[in-house]
Amino acid sequence: MPMNRAPARARGGEALLDWVIDLFPSFPGAEGVVSVGLFLVLGAVLAALCWAIYWFSRQIVFHGNIRRYQTPVGLSEMALTYEQYAAMAKAAHAEGKIRESIRCSYLSLLFYMERAGWIRIEKWKTDWDYRDELERSRASAVPYFQRSALLFERVWYGHEPVDEDSFLGFQRDIDALIAEREAR
Repeated sequence: MPMNRAPARARGGEALLDWVIDLFPSFPGAEGVVSVGLFLVLGAVLAALCWAIYWFSRQIVFHGNIRRYQTPVGLSEMALTYEQYAAMAKAAHAEGKIRESIRCSYLSLLFYMERAGWIRIEKWKTDWDYRDELERSRASAVPYFQRSALLFERVWYGHEPVDEDSFLGFQRDIDALIAEREAR
């Protein structure tokens, strides 16, 4: 008949240990083996719990950071071409919508660079991801792109006012980038 040790040791994990030992009454040395095994299982559960907390907190931080960085290209805009964005930029400029024209010109630049094989457009990428990619594929184009990206971010995301001279400088940088490819 199994010995019931639970009433004698009623503290915390000892009750669980006694219950497991009572499952194997005829096994000699069960108390030592079960206690080691129980501690190993509890250690594994604790390690898994710590890992899960770490992983979930990393996911929360990662997704929070993603929301903080806005991307220049939305899903619906992935279907348009370089030429379509260039035409939209000219139309917006003709209507006096310089801010919208800068955005369309910048998007036309991104799609042009993708067509040239310098970058690959993805919805999740930021301007600085494109800059890093451009540095690997066409380092000579980075200064032009960086100036264009900075103006685009200040005007589009920062709502900074823009004048005609800034727009013309922006267009010169885009034209220089296009000439960079045509020179090859």
